[in-house]
Amino acid sequence: MAFRLLSGDLFGIEGREVEVEVDLIPALSSFVISGLPGKGIREARERIRSALENSGFRYPDRHRIVINLAPASWHKDGATFDLPIAISILAASGQIEPEFLAGWAVLGELALDGRVRSVAGCLGIIARLRRSTARSVMVPASNHSLASAVEGIEVVGVSTLQQALEVLRGARTDPPAPNSAEAIDPEQPFEDLADVRGHAQARRVLEIAATGEHSLLMVGPPGSGKSFLARRLPGLLPPLDRNQQVEVTQIHEVCGDVGHQQLVTTRPFRAPHHSVSWAGLIGGGSPPVPGEVTRAHHGVLFLDEFPELARRSLEALREPLEEGAVTISRSGWSRKFPSRFLLIAAMNPCPCGHAMAPGAQRCRCSNATLAHYRARISGPILDRVDLHIQIEPISGRQLLDPPDGSLESSSVVRARIEQTRQRARARGQQGPNRDLEWSDHRIWAPLSGEARQLLLDGQQQGAISTRGLTRWLRLARTIADMRSGEQIESVDLLEALTLRTPSSSLVSLA
Repeated sequence: MAFRLLSGDLFGIEGREVEVEVDLIPALSSFVISGLPGKGIREARERIRSALENSGFRYPDRHRIVINLAPASWHKDGATFDLPIAISILAASGQIEPEFLAGWAVLGELALDGRVRSVAGCLGIIARLRRSTARSVMVPASNHSLASAVEGIEVVGVSTLQQALEVLRGARTDPPAPNSAEAIDPEQPFEDLADVRGHAQARRVLEIAATGEHSLLMVGPPGSGKSFLARRLPGLLPPLDRNQQVEVTQIHEVCGDVGHQQLVTTRPFRAPHHSVSWAGLIGGGSPPVPGEVTRAHHGVLFLDEFPELARRSLEALREPLEEGAVTISRSGWSRKFPSRFLLIAAMNPCPCGHAMAPGAQRCRCSNATLAHYRARISGPILDRVDLHIQIEPISGRQLLDPPDGSLESSSVVRARIEQTRQRARARGQQGPNRDLEWSDHRIWAPLSGEARQLLLDGQQQGAISTRGLTRWLRLARTIADMRSGEQIESVDLLEALTLRTPSSSLVSLA
């Protein structure tokens, strides 16, 4: 008689429900796994046999052990199925009553001595099993704290195979507490906006970007403060809600950021080097893993030296910026990864960096060099960037003089941003303004008469694309929200148009 037990594995960053079927046939001893198992699963035989015998159980010799992982059409790999296979073998050999397995799903890798090791992607798998027939799920004790964040299903942690059998039989014990040294610090402070001297316009633009989660391009000479400003943006964003915390933690798990025993509560901030490959930025590999655009999901992706990125990598940002997701397709498989991030890009005005520099420093770049440098960023990419700003160097007096007390801290600005977003939610809006749909523009974009005429004039002049018009309105909606305006006025459109206009050093790209 075949015995069945629910388990699961990962497909990209999402979980899949897998049914483990085990049958024992009297014959010469053998161990067969079907269902497109990968190398990690095919090696499970020795791990399971040693774990059973070292835990005091009997391995069924003189039997042909047939294991099927259904659906058989899915390729599967990893050690997630060690524990469910071992428990199913014990049920098939009469060492545990089969009725104890009803309503259970099981995940876990087995050590040779019977210990249950943690598995990657536990959060995503349990989120999928919650929609299955399982009422309870058994996980490694080291995954228990994090797995308990998934609501709607009972989660039980076990540290050994012996303890797993005790739990199934009803002798439940409290799961061991995770090692506190492995837990991440939920209070990772970001750098404070109060440290910024001068840059009044840049501070205003950072607040607009954080309020509506609009992408931003900063152009300025080396040392003018572009990176300094960018690293203060995450501290302006509102905290992650529960669903966002689960999504971000799920991505951390899949990307191999092991040791997380609690939900990630801070916004991701990713700043890859400009030499990052296409696969490193967008995702790829075999099996495919998320890239930086996915690791920055619900957070900030800072790309310094923007034109120095490979052209293929730059152009690959089009879809994530527009759709909030990236699909990696190869022969035989396709994976979709979320990538709803806030892009902050920074660049010099020219290769030598001194095209905008004051004083004795002068640009040494020829016209041909400037044209080649500017052509590295295509018009479609610039059109997807909502905010463009020039960063001018501050004076030594501004840097050295003590602050006058008027500089707002990140916490003050963040509180104001949260109030502005609350007004958007009162309008029935679920996400930030960058995600507003044109189909609902009559709700979120009521225009005054003067603003409507200004919008039509700008469109008729042919300087604004259809996508640019939508982004212009979204940005104006954010500015109107920041002044508590119900309607979008002409002053909001004019400020939005000014901020959407590429820097004078990049006008040839607009």
